[in-house]
Amino acid sequence: MHFAQKYLEKLPIYQRNVQTTTVNKMNVVIYCNYYSFYSQKVLMALYEKNVDFVPFVVDITKGEQYSSWFLEINPRGEIPVLKVKDEIISDSTRIMDYLELYLDSGLPPLINVSTDEKVLNNINKYRELIEALPVGVITVGSFFHPHLCGRPKLPFVQPVREVLKTGDLGSSKNLRKLAVENPKARGILLYKAEIQDKKHEILANEEEYLKVLNVVDDVFSLIENELQNQNEGNWLCCEKFSIADVNLAILLQRLWELGLEDRFWTGGKRPHITNYFYRVKQRDSFKQTIPNLLFHIKMIISSQPPAYLGAAGAASIGVVAAFVYIIRKITS
Repeated sequence: MHFAQKYLEKLPIYQRNVQTTTVNKMNVVIYCNYYSFYSQKVLMALYEKNVDFVPFVVDITKGEQYSSWFLEINPRGEIPVLKVKDEIISDSTRIMDYLELYLDSGLPPLINVSTDEKVLNNINKYRELIEALPVGVITVGSFFHPHLCGRPKLPFVQPVREVLKTGDLGSSKNLRKLAVENPKARGILLYKAEIQDKKHEILANEEEYLKVLNVVDDVFSLIENELQNQNEGNWLCCEKFSIADVNLAILLQRLWELGLEDRFWTGGKRPHITNYFYRVKQRDSFKQTIPNLLFHIKMIISSQPPAYLGAAGAASIGVVAAFVYIIRKITS
């Protein structure tokens, strides 16, 4: 039996209904944010599987994930969250398993893409390797140690980086405040505050952050070797595009946005990953998932200072500076 099936059967939410669910667009809602790494994984999976869905954007720059209405949906205050009829599924890994195992069986598969057990095991191996990487730490850590990165791209240009850095530094204090205001979610919010404190210990220490980047390097060495062993035209594990490819595509995009591509694959360092990234960017699901320049402009124009971060002044400056950056990019 597939590892995901065993995992899901242990979850109470799925024990009520093990039948495949036939859905239409009005039945599926995804609470997400188009800049969220974990949201992007789910969005790309939804597009790959041709699922009709309604996106509900949660503004994480304003802390909307911690608002009372959203905590009723997910007490952990995390996105993405999938709602299928009356089912609520949180956590990107669980959501992607749910899409495979409990929606229409006729949808294009991302997990069971082969009858070869070795291929399926390989897909699971790389899926788990990539999912284990602490992308949040990698992202925010790059703001604290910019000399370790190259040239960041939108949306992580310098003014935005400073705003996000300031917000992250204040997140632990804010979570404790929210725990008082939301007694139902008090336990989980205080737990998340403790996690934030521990995360900052890593972020502030360059040596510890480098250890994280070295782990990414080790994973990419395995991926480069796997791609080298694949037949021409194949994806990461076989000729079919799988859930491991979704994870890898979104990871590569995030690292590229942070300016870390030279560290990990460009300049002849890992040519197979370089070629893979070029290919995956041509997929319709990728293009639909990753915000383009016009989306960035719309986001910046509509942004308001995120009071929840306690950095309204910095945010205002960041928004203006980012907008100037985009105008220069367009006119250059």
